[in-house]
Amino acid sequence: MLGVLRPVPHEHGEQPAVASIFRRPRPRGYSSAEAMGTQTTDDRDGRILRATHWASLVVFAILVPALVILWGMPARTADAWAWTIEPDLTPIFLGAGYGAGAYFFLRTFLSRQFHPSAAGIFGAAFFAALMLIATIIHWDRFNHGDAPLIGALVFYGWVGVYIVSPIVVLALWWRNRRTDSGEPLPGEAIVPASVLRMAQAVAAGAFVAAGVFFLAPNEAIDVWPWDLTPLTSRVLGSFTAQVGVGALLLSLDRRWSAWKLIVQTFLVATVLLLIGAIRAWDDFDTGNVLTYLYVGGLVVGDIALLLLYRSMSRQAAIGAGPPPERS
Repeated sequence: MLGVLRPVPHEHGEQPAVASIFRRPRPRGYSSAEAMGTQTTDDRDGRILRATHWASLVVFAILVPALVILWGMPARTADAWAWTIEPDLTPIFLGAGYGAGAYFFLRTFLSRQFHPSAAGIFGAAFFAALMLIATIIHWDRFNHGDAPLIGALVFYGWVGVYIVSPIVVLALWWRNRRTDSGEPLPGEAIVPASVLRMAQAVAAGAFVAAGVFFLAPNEAIDVWPWDLTPLTSRVLGSFTAQVGVGALLLSLDRRWSAWKLIVQTFLVATVLLLIGAIRAWDDFDTGNVLTYLYVGGLVVGDIALLLLYRSMSRQAAIGAGPPPERS
Protein backbone atom coordinates (compact mmCIF):
# COMPACT_ATOMS: atom_id res chain seq x y z
CA MET A 1 0.00 0.00 0.00
CA LEU A 2 2.78 2.46 0.90
CA GLY A 3 4.51 1.67 -2.35
CA VAL A 4 1.58 3.11 -4.24
CA LEU A 5 2.22 6.52 -2.64
CA ARG A 6 5.93 6.56 -3.40
CA PRO A 7 6.69 9.14 -6.15
CA VAL A 8 7.73 7.57 -9.43
CA PRO A 9 11.29 8.53 -10.43
CA HIS A 10 11.52 10.66 -13.52
CA GLU A 11 14.31 11.22 -15.93
CA HIS A 12 17.17 13.33 -14.52
CA GLY A 13 15.70 12.97 -11.03
CA GLU A 14 12.71 15.25 -11.68
CA GLN A 15 9.60 14.98 -9.51
CA PRO A 16 6.08 14.82 -10.94
CA ALA A 17 4.69 18.19 -12.00
CA VAL A 18 1.85 17.95 -9.48
CA ALA A 19 4.36 18.16 -6.62
CA SER A 20 5.56 21.57 -7.78
CA ILE A 21 2.01 22.90 -7.64
CA PHE A 22 1.84 22.43 -3.89
CA ARG A 23 5.42 23.40 -3.10
CA ARG A 24 5.52 26.76 -1.30
CA PRO A 25 7.73 29.27 -3.15
CA ARG A 26 10.98 29.86 -1.32
CA PRO A 27 12.05 33.44 -0.69
CA ARG A 28 15.67 34.35 -1.09
CA GLY A 29 17.71 32.89 1.72
CA TYR A 30 15.06 30.24 2.41
CA SER A 31 16.66 26.86 2.89
CA SER A 32 15.60 23.28 2.27
CA ALA A 33 15.30 22.79 6.00
CA GLU A 34 12.72 25.59 6.20
CA ALA A 35 10.81 24.14 3.26
CA MET A 36 10.49 20.84 5.12
CA GLY A 37 9.33 22.59 8.27
CA THR A 38 12.61 22.20 10.14
CA GLN A 39 15.02 24.94 11.09
CA THR A 40 18.73 24.89 11.54
CA THR A 41 20.92 27.39 13.32
CA ASP A 42 22.17 28.69 9.97
CA ASP A 43 18.60 29.27 8.74
CA ARG A 44 17.81 31.31 11.85
CA ASP A 45 20.88 33.52 11.79
CA GLY A 46 18.85 36.67 12.53
CA ARG A 47 20.03 38.55 9.45
CA ILE A 48 18.07 41.43 8.00
CA LEU A 49 17.12 40.67 4.42
CA ARG A 50 18.20 42.89 1.57
CA ALA A 51 14.63 43.95 0.77
CA THR A 52 14.06 45.08 4.37
CA HIS A 53 17.44 46.80 4.42
CA TRP A 54 16.77 48.98 1.37
CA ALA A 55 13.09 49.54 2.13
CA SER A 56 14.14 51.02 5.47
CA LEU A 57 16.25 53.61 3.67
CA VAL A 58 13.31 54.52 1.44
CA VAL A 59 11.02 54.96 4.45
CA PHE A 60 13.66 57.09 6.20
CA ALA A 61 13.86 59.34 3.14
CA ILE A 62 10.08 59.75 3.16
CA LEU A 63 9.84 60.53 6.87
CA VAL A 64 12.55 63.21 7.08
CA PRO A 65 10.59 65.80 5.05
CA ALA A 66 7.52 65.02 7.17
CA LEU A 67 9.56 65.80 10.29
CA VAL A 68 10.85 69.05 8.80
CA ILE A 69 7.43 70.30 7.67
CA LEU A 70 5.20 69.14 10.51
CA TRP A 71 7.47 69.49 13.52
CA GLY A 72 9.71 72.25 12.16
CA MET A 73 7.11 74.42 10.37
CA PRO A 74 3.72 73.53 11.89
CA ALA A 75 2.10 76.82 10.83
CA ARG A 76 2.71 76.12 7.11
CA THR A 77 0.61 73.00 6.60
CA ALA A 78 -1.89 74.87 4.37
CA ASP A 79 0.80 75.27 1.72
CA ALA A 80 3.17 72.41 2.49
CA TRP A 81 1.07 69.44 3.63
CA ALA A 82 -1.70 67.20 2.30
CA TRP A 83 -4.32 69.09 4.33
CA THR A 84 -4.42 72.12 6.60
CA ILE A 85 -3.81 71.16 10.22
CA GLU A 86 -4.57 73.42 13.17
CA PRO A 87 -3.55 74.25 15.84
CA ASP A 88 0.26 73.88 15.77
CA LEU A 89 0.27 71.22 18.48
CA THR A 90 -1.31 68.67 16.14
CA PRO A 91 1.28 68.86 13.32
CA ILE A 92 3.96 68.91 16.01
CA PHE A 93 2.51 65.67 17.41
CA LEU A 94 2.52 64.11 13.96
CA GLY A 95 6.00 65.39 13.23
CA ALA A 96 7.34 63.91 16.46
CA GLY A 97 5.94 60.52 15.46
CA TYR A 98 7.43 60.75 11.99
CA GLY A 99 10.75 61.98 13.39
CA ALA A 100 10.95 59.01 15.74
CA GLY A 101 10.07 56.78 12.78
CA ALA A 102 12.90 58.32 10.75
CA TYR A 103 15.35 57.49 13.54
CA PHE A 104 13.99 53.95 13.76
CA PHE A 105 14.24 53.20 10.05
CA LEU A 106 17.69 54.74 9.76
CA ARG A 107 18.90 52.48 12.55
CA THR A 108 17.17 49.54 10.86
CA PHE A 109 18.94 50.34 7.59
CA LEU A 110 22.29 50.37 9.42
CA SER A 111 21.60 47.13 11.30
CA ARG A 112 22.58 43.61 10.32
CA GLN A 113 20.03 41.97 12.60
CA PHE A 114 16.28 41.92 12.12
CA HIS A 115 14.86 41.22 15.56
CA PRO A 116 15.79 44.63 17.08
CA SER A 117 13.44 46.17 14.52
CA ALA A 118 10.76 43.47 14.29
CA ALA A 119 8.20 45.03 16.66
CA GLY A 120 8.62 48.45 15.09
CA ILE A 121 8.22 47.19 11.53
CA PHE A 122 5.00 45.33 12.34
CA GLY A 123 3.77 48.40 14.22
CA ALA A 124 4.51 50.58 11.18
CA ALA A 125 2.40 48.30 8.96
CA PHE A 126 -0.48 48.44 11.46
CA PHE A 127 -0.17 52.23 11.71
CA ALA A 128 -0.17 52.63 7.92
CA ALA A 129 -3.34 50.55 7.61
CA LEU A 130 -5.14 52.77 10.13
CA MET A 131 -3.91 55.91 8.38
CA LEU A 132 -5.27 54.60 5.08
CA ILE A 133 -8.66 54.04 6.70
CA ALA A 134 -8.61 57.56 8.19
CA THR A 135 -7.69 59.01 4.79
CA ILE A 136 -10.60 57.24 3.09
CA ILE A 137 -13.09 58.32 5.77
CA HIS A 138 -12.00 61.96 5.58
CA TRP A 139 -11.12 62.16 1.89
CA ASP A 140 -12.91 65.51 1.55
CA ARG A 141 -10.48 67.16 4.01
CA PHE A 142 -7.44 66.72 1.75
CA ASN A 143 -6.27 69.22 -0.85
CA HIS A 144 -6.45 66.68 -3.76
CA GLY A 145 -3.45 68.35 -5.36
CA ASP A 146 -5.13 71.78 -5.45
CA ALA A 147 -2.37 73.46 -3.47
CA PRO A 148 1.07 75.01 -3.92
CA LEU A 149 3.63 72.62 -5.39
CA ILE A 150 4.91 71.20 -2.10
CA GLY A 151 1.42 70.66 -0.72
CA ALA A 152 0.29 68.98 -3.94
CA LEU A 153 3.32 66.69 -4.00
CA VAL A 154 2.77 65.78 -0.36
CA PHE A 155 -0.86 64.89 -1.08
CA TYR A 156 0.03 62.50 -3.89
CA GLY A 157 2.88 61.10 -1.85
CA TRP A 158 0.59 60.64 1.18
CA VAL A 159 -1.98 58.72 -0.84
CA GLY A 160 0.62 56.56 -2.57
CA VAL A 161 2.51 55.75 0.60
CA TYR A 162 -0.56 54.73 2.59
CA ILE A 163 -1.97 52.61 -0.23
CA VAL A 164 1.28 50.68 -0.69
CA SER A 165 2.93 50.56 2.73
CA PRO A 166 0.44 48.47 4.77
CA ILE A 167 0.89 45.48 2.45
CA VAL A 168 4.56 45.97 1.58
CA VAL A 169 5.77 46.61 5.13
CA LEU A 170 3.75 43.70 6.51
CA ALA A 171 5.17 41.44 3.79
CA LEU A 172 8.72 42.51 4.68
CA TRP A 173 8.08 41.76 8.35
CA TRP A 174 6.50 38.38 7.57
CA ARG A 175 9.34 37.32 5.29
CA ASN A 176 12.16 38.55 7.51
CA ARG A 177 10.77 37.09 10.74
CA ARG A 178 11.74 33.63 9.48
CA THR A 179 15.40 34.47 10.11
CA ASP A 180 14.83 35.10 13.82
CA SER A 181 15.08 32.15 16.20
CA GLY A 182 13.44 34.13 19.00
CA GLU A 183 15.98 32.77 21.47
CA PRO A 184 18.43 34.92 23.45
CA LEU A 185 22.11 34.49 22.81
CA PRO A 186 24.28 33.11 25.63
CA GLY A 187 24.88 35.85 28.17
CA GLU A 188 22.36 38.22 26.59
CA ALA A 189 20.56 40.66 28.88
CA ILE A 190 17.04 39.47 29.71
CA VAL A 191 14.16 41.84 30.42
CA PRO A 192 12.58 41.11 33.84
CA ALA A 193 9.08 39.64 33.95
CA SER A 194 7.82 42.71 35.81
CA VAL A 195 8.85 44.94 32.91
CA LEU A 196 7.13 42.61 30.45
CA ARG A 197 3.93 42.94 32.48
CA MET A 198 4.28 46.73 32.52
CA ALA A 199 4.59 46.68 28.73
CA GLN A 200 1.34 44.72 28.54
CA ALA A 201 -0.34 47.33 30.73
CA VAL A 202 0.97 50.13 28.49
CA ALA A 203 -0.32 48.25 25.44
CA ALA A 204 -3.78 47.86 26.99
CA GLY A 205 -3.96 51.54 27.88
CA ALA A 206 -2.77 52.59 24.42
CA PHE A 207 -5.38 50.39 22.71
CA VAL A 208 -8.17 51.83 24.85
CA ALA A 209 -7.07 55.40 24.09
CA ALA A 210 -6.63 54.60 20.40
CA GLY A 211 -10.12 53.12 20.32
CA VAL A 212 -11.60 56.35 21.66
CA PHE A 213 -9.60 58.53 19.24
CA PHE A 214 -10.41 56.38 16.23
CA LEU A 215 -13.89 55.01 16.89
CA ALA A 216 -15.40 57.88 18.91
CA PRO A 217 -13.61 61.02 17.66
CA ASN A 218 -16.33 63.40 18.82
CA GLU A 219 -15.92 62.18 22.40
CA ALA A 220 -12.15 62.56 22.09
CA ILE A 221 -12.58 66.10 20.77
CA ASP A 222 -14.71 67.02 23.79
CA VAL A 223 -12.08 66.01 26.36
CA TRP A 224 -8.71 66.46 24.63
CA PRO A 225 -6.60 69.40 25.89
CA TRP A 226 -6.14 71.03 22.47
CA ASP A 227 -8.44 71.41 19.49
CA LEU A 228 -8.95 68.36 17.27
CA THR A 229 -11.06 67.49 14.26
CA PRO A 230 -12.44 64.00 13.51
CA LEU A 231 -9.54 63.48 11.07
CA THR A 232 -6.80 64.57 13.45
CA SER A 233 -8.42 62.56 16.23
CA ARG A 234 -8.15 59.42 14.09
CA VAL A 235 -4.58 60.30 13.14
CA LEU A 236 -3.65 60.61 16.82
CA GLY A 237 -5.43 57.31 17.39
CA SER A 238 -3.31 55.67 14.69
CA PHE A 239 -0.10 56.80 16.38
CA THR A 240 -1.40 55.68 19.75
CA ALA A 241 -2.37 52.26 18.40
CA GLN A 242 1.13 51.92 16.98
CA VAL A 243 2.53 52.45 20.47
CA GLY A 244 0.17 49.76 21.75
CA VAL A 245 1.26 47.28 19.11
CA GLY A 246 4.92 47.93 19.83
CA ALA A 247 4.46 47.54 23.57
CA LEU A 248 2.45 44.34 23.14
CA LEU A 249 5.03 42.72 20.88
CA LEU A 250 7.85 43.72 23.22
CA SER A 251 6.00 42.15 26.13
CA LEU A 252 6.28 38.83 24.30
CA ASP A 253 10.06 39.07 23.79
CA ARG A 254 12.39 38.90 26.79
CA ARG A 255 15.56 39.80 24.87
CA TRP A 256 16.88 43.27 25.65
CA SER A 257 18.31 43.37 22.13
CA ALA A 258 14.70 43.26 20.86
CA TRP A 259 13.75 46.15 23.14
CA LYS A 260 16.72 48.48 22.83
CA LEU A 261 15.95 50.21 19.53
CA ILE A 262 12.23 50.54 20.30
CA VAL A 263 13.02 52.15 23.67
CA GLN A 264 15.38 54.58 21.92
CA THR A 265 12.64 55.37 19.39
CA PHE A 266 10.10 56.05 22.14
CA LEU A 267 12.62 58.36 23.80
CA VAL A 268 13.13 60.31 20.58
CA ALA A 269 9.35 60.68 20.17
CA THR A 270 8.72 61.83 23.73
CA VAL A 271 11.58 64.35 23.67
CA LEU A 272 10.24 65.84 20.42
CA LEU A 273 6.75 65.94 21.93
CA LEU A 274 7.97 67.69 25.09
CA ILE A 275 9.90 70.32 23.12
CA GLY A 276 6.85 70.76 20.91
CA ALA A 277 4.59 71.21 23.94
CA ILE A 278 6.82 74.03 25.17
CA ARG A 279 6.87 75.68 21.73
CA ALA A 280 3.08 75.57 21.35
CA TRP A 281 2.02 75.90 24.99
CA ASP A 282 -0.61 78.51 24.08
CA ASP A 283 -2.53 75.84 22.15
CA PHE A 284 -3.27 73.93 25.35
CA ASP A 285 -6.43 74.42 27.34
CA THR A 286 -4.74 75.16 30.66
CA GLY A 287 -8.03 74.68 32.46
CA ASN A 288 -8.18 71.06 31.33
CA VAL A 289 -6.56 68.55 33.68
CA LEU A 290 -5.55 66.43 30.69
CA THR A 291 -3.06 69.15 29.74
CA TYR A 292 -1.02 68.36 32.82
CA LEU A 293 -1.60 64.62 32.58
CA TYR A 294 -0.33 64.70 28.99
CA VAL A 295 2.82 66.69 29.74
CA GLY A 296 3.40 64.88 33.04
CA GLY A 297 2.93 61.54 31.32
CA LEU A 298 5.63 62.42 28.79
CA VAL A 299 8.04 63.40 31.58
CA VAL A 300 7.31 60.29 33.64
CA GLY A 301 7.55 58.12 30.54
CA ASP A 302 10.95 59.58 29.68
CA ILE A 303 12.25 58.98 33.19
CA ALA A 304 10.96 55.40 33.22
CA LEU A 305 12.49 54.65 29.83
CA LEU A 306 15.82 56.18 30.82
CA LEU A 307 15.91 54.15 34.05
CA LEU A 308 15.08 50.97 32.15
CA TYR A 309 17.70 51.73 29.51
CA ARG A 310 20.35 52.37 32.15
CA SER A 311 19.51 49.21 34.09
CA MET A 312 19.44 46.96 31.04
CA SER A 313 22.60 48.49 29.57
CA ARG A 314 24.43 47.66 32.80
CA GLN A 315 23.10 44.13 32.69
CA ALA A 316 24.16 43.79 29.05
CA ALA A 317 27.66 44.97 29.93
CA ILE A 318 27.90 42.34 32.66
CA GLY A 319 26.48 39.65 30.39
CA ALA A 320 24.19 38.25 33.07
CA GLY A 321 20.56 37.15 33.18
CA PRO A 322 17.72 39.26 34.49
CA PRO A 323 18.21 41.17 37.73
CA PRO A 324 16.47 39.61 40.73
CA GLU A 325 12.79 40.49 41.17
CA ARG A 326 11.84 42.27 44.38
CA SER A 327 9.56 40.23 46.59
